[in-house]
Amino acid sequence: MDDFFKTKVGFTIGLLAAVFAFKPLVDSNSDVGFSIFQLKITIGYAYIFLTAFLGLAVYFISLQFASSRHIKSLVAISDACYSVALATPPVFLAFWLITISLSYIGSYVSQIPEYAINFLTGVLTSILASMIYSFLRRSIKSKFLAAEKQQERKADFEILARAKQLADIGMFDMSVLESSKVVESALRRLLETRGISAKKGTMIELVQLSERNRILSSEEINFLNEIRQKRNESVHLIDTIDKQSANRVLHISRELLAKLDAVSSSSGYEWLERNRYKVIQLLKEGDLKKCQPALDRLKEAWKNRDGAVWLELTDFFEVALTSNPELIVSMFENDEELLDSWLERAGAQLFTDFSGREKERLTRVRSVIISQLKKYIAGTNSRSRREVADKILSVIEESEVREID
Repeated sequence: MDDFFKTKVGFTIGLLAAVFAFKPLVDSNSDVGFSIFQLKITIGYAYIFLTAFLGLAVYFISLQFASSRHIKSLVAISDACYSVALATPPVFLAFWLITISLSYIGSYVSQIPEYAINFLTGVLTSILASMIYSFLRRSIKSKFLAAEKQQERKADFEILARAKQLADIGMFDMSVLESSKVVESALRRLLETRGISAKKGTMIELVQLSERNRILSSEEINFLNEIRQKRNESVHLIDTIDKQSANRVLHISRELLAKLDAVSSSSGYEWLERNRYKVIQLLKEGDLKKCQPALDRLKEAWKNRDGAVWLELTDFFEVALTSNPELIVSMFENDEELLDSWLERAGAQLFTDFSGREKERLTRVRSVIISQLKKYIAGTNSRSRREVADKILSVIEESEVREID
């Protein structure tokens, strides 16, 4: 049971106790309320509704305690009941306020019939209730997932620490086995977050699924294959793993775990949107090291783009290319397929004038990108990055600013 779950349980029971403490006050004012469609809605009814759902939340939490394993459906139901209970007081007060306000307006505008006022009150309150419930449900769910992820990360690092200890005392085979457990677990979680069933798959099947669904880059796939090979050697052969191999597997496991953690985050696009201003400022500075976390998210957002998301990423690509083309070059350096998928849309993404007022600015942006790319190509010593930059330059030079009529 994680810390967030413990907190939620304590808070739920504490809230239930507070509700019962208010019962004498509610009893003395139970008939106070308002009418809509000739139906009297009172404080007493709201209190019963709140208490019922809060009690249900406690009941389903208790069932989770009684269960020998983690049951997601029980957590989902308890979260839903908890959210409804928390939403009840503000929705009731809003319902009351809207009813009074519209009735007051109706008293001055006689042309508005009573049923229309009641109907409008119901619609407005329903919208507000839906918004409050959705917000609370998302908030609880996101906190639970964050706590669950933190718990998993803690367990992973504990295993890696144990692998390091095993390597230090000369048990290199066991060290490799422990390191590989962490990577396999993280990879399985990553696939599941992408809706790919991987509960019973072997390590090689997990790697193949990741490659087939283009979840990881070719470099990361090579890392996984190297770890898998070393693990097989440690199991089937005697004294084949030396200290250098064990330390390398440990190092790769740490590096890959960090990458898997970045990839498995809820959404690269959502993260970029939440931190848009900061990311844009970082990209303008052009420091590759400082920008690396943002570039990882941008790569993830492009890899998992959906609908018109690829257009929403335009600003990030534009700023990076005009500030320091190496940012985008390094991002695509070891993933040719992903690079090609971006180049297919780069022209339309960067140089389409949707508003009809951007043609001159986009023309200048195109010239700056071409100039920056040529400057970078002339100065870089990396052959692989030069090849990527050449590909990008070729596409940019062939692209033209296009206006949408």
